[in-house]
Amino acid sequence: MRPCFYVFLFGLLGTSLAAETRQHGNLIFDLPRGWVSGGTRDGILTLRSELPGDECEFCAIRVTPGTLTGGRVDTWLNQQTRRFVDPDETDPPKITQIVAPEVFNLKGRPGAILGQTVDGDLQILFAVQLFGRMELVAFTAPASDPEDIPPAMTVFQRDVVPMLESARFVSEGAEPLMPPPEPGNLKGVWWGTSTWWTIGIDGMMTMQIDHHWLTFHPDGTFYDGTAPTGTAPFAQAELLAQGDMDWGSYRLKGDSLMLHYASGEVESYEVTDDTFHKGDRRMDPIDLLADGAKINGVISTIFASGFTPGLGMSGGVTRMTDTTYRPDGTWVYGAYAGASATFDNGSGFASGSEHSESGRYLVKHGLVVLSDEEGSFVRSDYIFKAGDTIWIGSDILK
Repeated sequence: MRPCFYVFLFGLLGTSLAAETRQHGNLIFDLPRGWVSGGTRDGILTLRSELPGDECEFCAIRVTPGTLTGGRVDTWLNQQTRRFVDPDETDPPKITQIVAPEVFNLKGRPGAILGQTVDGDLQILFAVQLFGRMELVAFTAPASDPEDIPPAMTVFQRDVVPMLESARFVSEGAEPLMPPPEPGNLKGVWWGTSTWWTIGIDGMMTMQIDHHWLTFHPDGTFYDGTAPTGTAPFAQAELLAQGDMDWGSYRLKGDSLMLHYASGEVESYEVTDDTFHKGDRRMDPIDLLADGAKINGVISTIFASGFTPGLGMSGGVTRMTDTTYRPDGTWVYGAYAGASATFDNGSGFASGSEHSESGRYLVKHGLVVLSDEEGSFVRSDYIFKAGDTIWIGSDILK
């Protein structure tokens, strides 16, 4: 493995033509051919491999929003060895360091690279030191056998290294991909739905409904999803620092609405009066509840599904939740999850668990904001009326 890293460090870099340019946090990069966005979780953008011939089929590139910090880049990188380890794992992961942090010069910037295996997966962590901050990118690939490592390293050198070598940084003066906002005439929240199909554990197709929100501000910015500040203006720098790229600038011209995301992606809607259309998605303005409103009702959810036929057993799983909102400004949450099965030989099992929470809520800027008994933030959702029905997020208040 060590020679592969020295090949990288001494600059024997491949070249690749980038299909698209993207931004995540402070980092602007060219998306390698054959790689697509897999979405963001906890501020980390995942790029998935869709290379021809299933090459590196389960490989991923993970781009963090960076960290404001100082010190040596190799020392900092050595502290990131568990950054991409699933915290929900019940058993301690087996981490084997292949190469300790190696320092090199990346176009005048200090950089460091570290190689390790984590429970049979190869991880190559790559850090770049800028003025007052560190940028971190990781490449992960299946490597349960030693012979899996060389082909994974080939992909890393061919696709990931050029992406990192050509990266630009907003903190160093690189122009963001999003056009600067211009004052617009949209204000408030639009809501709509779209549908898709999925296969349940019972093997049956089930239609899923996705709910969508777009929040617009007169300064020409928008937020896609439930905005953390609701209808109040948001701080762009804070969202970038968190790796939240679900916002951008909009242009409304005639019957066309263009959304330019901070990530560099562009989306368009057709406009008819106050309604936006995109495929089967229709979005209309909604009436948000006023600040300080009190709520009296319950949000209930239930999920039940049987096991797939032919497994040698019958039964299934069930999950039920209730969130009760009271006019005195308090809320109570209860959840039950259970599973039961009867096997063909007559034996079986049944299990269940319960969970509860409580706290206070506040309606502000179109959001109902929940905090726990200690005052810590729990979650927030838009709360609005559609006809005589009150919605909290994607659920109806009863």
